[in-house]
Amino acid sequence: MKMVSRGTVIYVVALAVLLLWAYFVQADTRRVDGYSMLPTLEGGDLVVIQGVPLSDVHVGDIIVYNGLCSTGGESVVHRVIANTSSGLITKGDNNPNPDQYLHQIADGPITQQCLEGKVVYVIPYVELLAYYVDSNGLPQWFNYLPSILILIVVIGSILLQREEEEKAGTKPQ
Repeated sequence: MKMVSRGTVIYVVALAVLLLWAYFVQADTRRVDGYSMLPTLEGGDLVVIQGVPLSDVHVGDIIVYNGLCSTGGESVVHRVIANTSSGLITKGDNNPNPDQYLHQIADGPITQQCLEGKVVYVIPYVELLAYYVDSNGLPQWFNYLPSILILIVVIGSILLQREEEEKAGTKPQ
């Protein structure tokens, strides 16, 4: 009977941890549209957001706020540039003025009721997959598929390299 290699066990455990993290963290995703966050985020990037209280958001964080505060009535993904007593002041990295300037993007400072969450992870270039998910009514967890596949490939290649080195009699560094 052949024993399962230690690398295979690590690979399976890492995959299980990733899947459990995605499920239990209860994070949500949003697709980035437009160019206001260039070069940090591009249209088609998928951001994973986690709901947090306003007190956990700091200057420099990227947040998503909903249509209650945006003048266009849509969710906006922008960076926090100031934290005032009345709420957060935000701005796209590629925009010259804050969102609140002349009420062009936001009606006022971002309050807790408008805050959808803080960006905790970015999956670049998944616009086609996200469009497919949205247009076909697939579940939101399906958006995690690209990062899961990338993780599988990376971990798998590391494990294969280690097994080859062990067979060749050299130790991995």
